[in-house]
Amino acid sequence: MSPALQADALAIAIDHAEARAAVVGRGLTEVADDLDSASRTLSAHPTDGGWAGRTGARARLAATDAAAESRMIAGACLFLSDVLRVEGAGLARAVVSWADDDTARPGSGDLAALTDADHALTLRLREAADALAGAADPDTRPCLDLAASTGDDPRRTATLWHSLGPVDRERLARDHPDLGSVAGLSSATRDAINRTRLRRLLDAPGLGPDPQSGDTEGVDARTGLAALFTYLDADPDRHLLSVHPDGRAVVASGNPDSADRVVTLVPGTGSSLRTLERTGARADAMCEAAAAGESGESGAPAEAAEPTTPVDACVAVAWQGYDAPDTIPEAGWSVAPASAHADDLRTFAAGVDAVESMDGHDAPHAVVGYSYGSATLGAAASDPAGLAADRMIHVGSPGAAASSLDEQWVDDAGAARRADPDEVVGVASRWDPVPWYSIIGVLGERPGTDGFGGIAVDVTEPDAGPGSIGEAHSRYFDRGTVSLEEIGRIIADTD
Repeated sequence: MSPALQADALAIAIDHAEARAAVVGRGLTEVADDLDSASRTLSAHPTDGGWAGRTGARARLAATDAAAESRMIAGACLFLSDVLRVEGAGLARAVVSWADDDTARPGSGDLAALTDADHALTLRLREAADALAGAADPDTRPCLDLAASTGDDPRRTATLWHSLGPVDRERLARDHPDLGSVAGLSSATRDAINRTRLRRLLDAPGLGPDPQSGDTEGVDARTGLAALFTYLDADPDRHLLSVHPDGRAVVASGNPDSADRVVTLVPGTGSSLRTLERTGARADAMCEAAAAGESGESGAPAEAAEPTTPVDACVAVAWQGYDAPDTIPEAGWSVAPASAHADDLRTFAAGVDAVESMDGHDAPHAVVGYSYGSATLGAAASDPAGLAADRMIHVGSPGAAASSLDEQWVDDAGAARRADPDEVVGVASRWDPVPWYSIIGVLGERPGTDGFGGIAVDVTEPDAGPGSIGEAHSRYFDRGTVSLEEIGRIIADTD
């Protein structure tokens, strides 16, 4: 086998090992959660399935110890996955570069760079081995305040988190149940922590209605979290990147850290965790359309609209990270819901960009704001710190919570700048009545108009007419439509 082929084989092997380590780590976290549940059941009263006496005590201790061991091994596997993604990718690049140079002119390859990359990976792998061997105890480690150390900056968080070994990560995860919602951690780790937290939230007796006030918010939150649990259970590839007790969450179709492309959908009015399946399906459809756009396919019938690239080439994110308005009147007369969590969207995007670019590959990230989600997207980009997105796509926008393109900012690898006209796109059908609402001005101008700026893309269906007014707004992501095909092309054109 030639040096070039050997180098390629090494890169493929590292990618495969990274993916396997992440799968095993996430799976062992689930095992640990199951063991915790078993321990709690054994601790209950015998009439509730508990086990009394000395034998019961031994069984409870065994389950608790097994859970702790599973979490320790899971943490080491997730750490290993993170290291292979970053230092492993660095070694693969160094080997490929050396092989290319040596093939072109024997002896010209950079052996020093190759040795350094190999040494860097070896040191990190040794950390994983030491953790598995029990060489360090989390309780003996100095306390680390992640937020104070990074100022809640996702990029600084990503750098600090990656520098930590398995033991320090284990202590932080143990002491901070909400750590999984912190932007800047690797996605496999966030998923593992958040799945544990989701189980505990669903088991918490305090998450429910207040019998004194008759408040039903607790019921709504529990219903949403239960729907989230079901949605995650339906596909083990899904990653839970954020979860909050009030019924907000962010779910990705796969691991965005190792994706070739990321597409994030911010849904609109009436969306919640109870409609997560619909939001996820729409985000998935955009990934499929982008794959078709990259391959040059168009006009394919609905039944033929299948991904033309590997499943993990594009990761779709359903961003239910804000409390969307429940009704159209509520959405039409207030920008408050959009502004309330706009900073959360900005922080999330910066975290995705910071983590996935650490492997030396900057995957393009398109953020799509649909309907009222357009206002949330525009509000996030209105912050002078900028939104880490290569393209901001407003679909069926009633207004982007801004007056013009001059108020839209991009976070370009940590440096803020004003958005370019081709980075903000307005997608609309002429028969969709929702964009007409922007004339009132409550939610600002909509992208693609002369007043706002940016690119305008007309996705009116060829056979559309006055009879399409009732359905035009809800069909943008339907397979086989002009709108989905155009959205896919816009995403595929993002670099």
